[in-house]
Amino acid sequence: MSKNSLVVNKLYLELPLFKQALIHKSVSSDQNNERLEFLGDAVLEIVVSEYLFNRFEELDEGKLTQMRASLVNTQSLAEVFQQLDCKDLLQTSKGTKKLDETHKISIYAGTLEACIGAIFIELGLEESKGFILQLFQNSFSLLNESSELKDAKSRLQEALQAIGTEPPKYSVVSNKEGNYFDCTVTFNGKTFQASASIKKESEQKVAELVLLELDRS
Repeated sequence: MSKNSLVVNKLYLELPLFKQALIHKSVSSDQNNERLEFLGDAVLEIVVSEYLFNRFEELDEGKLTQMRASLVNTQSLAEVFQQLDCKDLLQTSKGTKKLDETHKISIYAGTLEACIGAIFIELGLEESKGFILQLFQNSFSLLNESSELKDAKSRLQEALQAIGTEPPKYSVVSNKEGNYFDCTVTFNGKTFQASASIKKESEQKVAELVLLELDRS
């Protein structure tokens, strides 16, 4: 085990829903982690929001939103998931396993959210809160009131302006109920897609994926 691994409580590994949280939709169309991901996304946002609200009493909602976005985004969640000592339990199809890491980032991030959702359902809010605070302990320690934070779309726009490229167009489609959004961006001949329960968040997630592509090129 890597010295940077985050140790997951063995109790969690025995929970039926935690096991389901580690099943990607490419393996099963009905017994997968998508619903748990939806729930975990909401739990994660409220726990991180509460932490920031209580810690930084002098900051306005704009700065708090930027801080939250710097912590809760596709790239950072994927990095956290890859530190979990149970990451190798993730089940995907053979075809999905062969995808390059750029395309797996959203899978890792979604799986982490699904794990949080599973703990919330099985053990309650306080347990899931403790799990989240453990996951982000190092990230929290790096935050301070003077941190210069920009969201993913802003960082992407600045990066593209620096190389003389126009920012991509974000195509967002909602489900029939209007409570879930799919965002798609085409950049450098590649298509990037992400989903979220908030339109702006789906755009931020896609921007993170494009930023990752820029870093690799």
